[in-house]
Amino acid sequence: MARGLVYDPAPLVEVPSIRLTAETDNFLVVTRTIAFFTDFGSQDIYVGQLHAAAKKTGSDCPLVDLFHDVNSFDIHAGASLLAAMLDYLPHNAIVVGVVDPGVGGKRLPIAVELGERWLVGPDNGLFSRSVAWSTSEAQYWTLETPIDVAKTFHGRDVFLPVATDLADGELGRIRRVEDAGDISTHRAVEEIEGDDQRVIHVDHYGNLISGIRGAAIASHQNIVIAGRVLAHADYYERVPIGECFWYVNSIGLLEISANQASAARSLDVKGGAEIAV
Repeated sequence: MARGLVYDPAPLVEVPSIRLTAETDNFLVVTRTIAFFTDFGSQDIYVGQLHAAAKKTGSDCPLVDLFHDVNSFDIHAGASLLAAMLDYLPHNAIVVGVVDPGVGGKRLPIAVELGERWLVGPDNGLFSRSVAWSTSEAQYWTLETPIDVAKTFHGRDVFLPVATDLADGELGRIRRVEDAGDISTHRAVEEIEGDDQRVIHVDHYGNLISGIRGAAIASHQNIVIAGRVLAHADYYERVPIGECFWYVNSIGLLEISANQASAARSLDVKGGAEIAV
């Protein structure tokens, strides 16, 4: 249960980014959102287990399935997608991020404190672009790993319990890291040079989402993918049916689309394809 109590004799009101519920006539409980971001896929058993485990703790936090279809094991694609989506979450949200091919191995389980937000997951670079693109300074914490957990499901058994603790203001299962140089995520942040100039996700329409931030390219510029030169258009009807173009999508990333057609099929392109700007 959430424990942050704020006295307010005024009638209850909805405040942006937090959900308020009444404990008494004079008290408000601030409830923090927990968001899941994984490569588990939407058709398998894992997402449901995350939700079930969260409810089993007794937590009343809202649970958001931010995204579960990151390309399997693609930490770099996940890093750019999560960073682009992060600002659309409440300012004090807690993200459980799991793209974790090294689960059960030597990689550390960590929590990253970014302002009022927390990112909980593996220390493998998944959170690197969220840190790099944030205006808040990152503070790193390590997590306890109980001996009786499933070796291949740290998302449910290690990361989620910490997330629900953080939602309640509890820091008992985490330890502050004094030297950020010991954390792989911090080292990955320092090694980032520019944006990921690849297709990092292909949606069911056949749109090609890149890791390139829209702010990095001007609308008069052309791009090249699979030997094709594409111009910019603001929206679909600006080009003939079937024609491909690029634009800045709703999460601020460069995306390649076709008017009423699949850009992936038209260009014969899959995830990982390089884009020249």
